[in-house]
Amino acid sequence: MSLIGTYFWTAVLMILLGVETGAYAQRGEQTDASPRQFSSPTQGFPGFFGTNFADQGSLVVEWPPIILPIIPVPSVEVDYGVTDTLTVGTNAIVTVVPWLLGARGFSFKARTLLYGTETLQSAATAYAGYIGSSNLAVSWQLFTSNNAWKLAPRHILSVQGMVLHLGLEAGSKSSINYTNIQGSTVTVGGGYQFLLSNSIGLSTYVMIPAVTSFEADTVASNISGNLDARSGALLWGIIRSSLDLRTESCVYSIGGSYVYGLTKNISPWASAAKRW
Repeated sequence: MSLIGTYFWTAVLMILLGVETGAYAQRGEQTDASPRQFSSPTQGFPGFFGTNFADQGSLVVEWPPIILPIIPVPSVEVDYGVTDTLTVGTNAIVTVVPWLLGARGFSFKARTLLYGTETLQSAATAYAGYIGSSNLAVSWQLFTSNNAWKLAPRHILSVQGMVLHLGLEAGSKSSINYTNIQGSTVTVGGGYQFLLSNSIGLSTYVMIPAVTSFEADTVASNISGNLDARSGALLWGIIRSSLDLRTESCVYSIGGSYVYGLTKNISPWASAAKRW
């Protein structure tokens, strides 16, 4: 997908999220802080997993927000609470660094609350990004649905669905070396969070690709295929566990990620988030 296409779909996502948030407010369901996010060590820090939001008017910076232990790219995630139920953000590395190097970069994130009570949370998050130069361009669009149930004061169970599209273009379209690769995947997963206190928590998440499709175009050939986890063609997934420690305005996390079916090693990781 081109840079213009990424901007277009990002604008569409912003409009849809804004409409949903406005309708939610008009229904009178935004009552107080308790229904919009559970009390936990990561409350007010909108990570990839879970249903947390940045507080209205607050700025949250997380480094490095590791999601998948596949490509360890330096990253700085910046989120801003537009309202208590709408958070927008960007990956500062993707947005700033390519322009400094003479390329183009863009990253956007928006999360909105779909439903919230004291025991049930549902949030939708949209991501879009692009990095490109004259001979190489990479784009991605990601939509996640995060749902969490507070089973007891110390126990939170979550279910997540994710749709991801990746695109890569290399070379000039008029060149014999031109390559266009497009891939999509639907991933399902779940997680469990145990709260030792409001400042310390343990969490584990599992993500399993259900269906993956790809298509590769070159000047000389066209290759396409589909991989279906249910038929045993794609037997891998990701397990991610962490210990979260909260101070007055910061959250520190340490943990490990394991890609079963592809590797035998556990990848350690750590992150820190600061709120202003």
